Amino acid sequence: MRNSTWAVAAVVAAFAFVLSGCAATASDVVASAPPASAPSLDSALRAQLEAALDEGFAASGMPGVIVGVWIPGEGEWVSARGVADVETGEPIARDNQQKIGSITKTIVSTVMLQVIGEPEFEMSLDDTLDRWYPEFPEASNITVRMLLNHSSGTGEAGRAQVDRICSDPHAIPTPAELVAVGAATPRADFAPGEGFEYANTNYFLLGGILEQVTGDDLATLIGDRITEPFGMERSRFAPDGAVTAPLTHGYSGFCPELGQPVDTVGWSNGESWAGGGMVSTLDDLHAWGVALGEGAGVTPELQAARYADVAALPGQSGAAYGLGAGLEYDDTTGCITSVSHAGAEPGYGTNITYYPATGAVFAMLGNGDGGTGDAVSEVAMALAPFLRPVLNGSPTEPCAAPWG
Repeated sequence: MRNSTWAVAAVVAAFAFVLSGCAATASDVVASAPPASAPSLDSALRAQLEAALDEGFAASGMPGVIVGVWIPGEGEWVSARGVADVETGEPIARDNQQKIGSITKTIVSTVMLQVIGEPEFEMSLDDTLDRWYPEFPEASNITVRMLLNHSSGTGEAGRAQVDRICSDPHAIPTPAELVAVGAATPRADFAPGEGFEYANTNYFLLGGILEQVTGDDLATLIGDRITEPFGMERSRFAPDGAVTAPLTHGYSGFCPELGQPVDTVGWSNGESWAGGGMVSTLDDLHAWGVALGEGAGVTPELQAARYADVAALPGQSGAAYGLGAGLEYDDTTGCITSVSHAGAEPGYGTNITYYPATGAVFAMLGNGDGGTGDAVSEVAMALAPFLRPVLNGSPTEPCAAPWG
């Protein structure tokens, strides 16, 4: 779910690792111990990160947050602050399940790229939308590629979407209803393929296309192609929004008429569907970050297209949106330094980032939105000065144009 007032900012910041409650006390601090087989990161770096996490968490206003960093050959750092449930005071923990919002787009886009790479489905990135949705505005000029990188110009519902959620938080609209709302939303002021407008409708259309082409529902496709093969046992495509214990409650300021903040753990993900309907855990996000970085069953040609077929972000140097993921790159060498996505649902904020130069993964899950959806970015901003030099690497040789 995205509010149009903060959607683009949250997505752009995710590329740069700064993204898209209650103050900590001594009893709120939980440093999650790694498994016995997992070495910890350098002690000096860990001390810096713990202090930065204290600072970022206090600034965020979220009830709780948990962060993980995994660097191949160097170990992991997993640490948490605050609580998963403000009523019971239960600490947030690494095996807690919660809603992850638009990180779902990295999964749906991967399923689409897998399907396009399989000859039996007779699809390409250049197929136009009128093949499946002939009545949708500009359908004959919008390609699958444009849907994936948000360059179709389809409008973002924004505040109207938030108002629908606040009026009925448990509703689960049908995919057809979501597409119809998108069709009725005014378009961005550019022709298809000539700009960038982050809009969930792009992914509602992609989800519908996948179901039509394969004959399977989206939950089955994600289960068979992503969560099962990559060992994501606590992840699920969940338009119903149901999370299973151990779980993290979410606390939202989006709907002041319902409470300030209001507990959203029982709300549906219906308004987000293919754009944000997943639930997951910290360790499953780590597994997904590794899989995403290594291709996740996508052909080499289409994996290259994921990074090459980008929509530029107005006013943002060194960042773009590829086929289902945000990209940050080094201006001098052209090398990609991070592949990422932020996510937000009412009451929750998340981030997943893969770093090609080091093979490192960063994941973060928080349970407050601050009424804007970007409360979790305070934590990312506090950690970034210490993590970026370690995770980004230092490319010195030019990468294959334009994205490595």
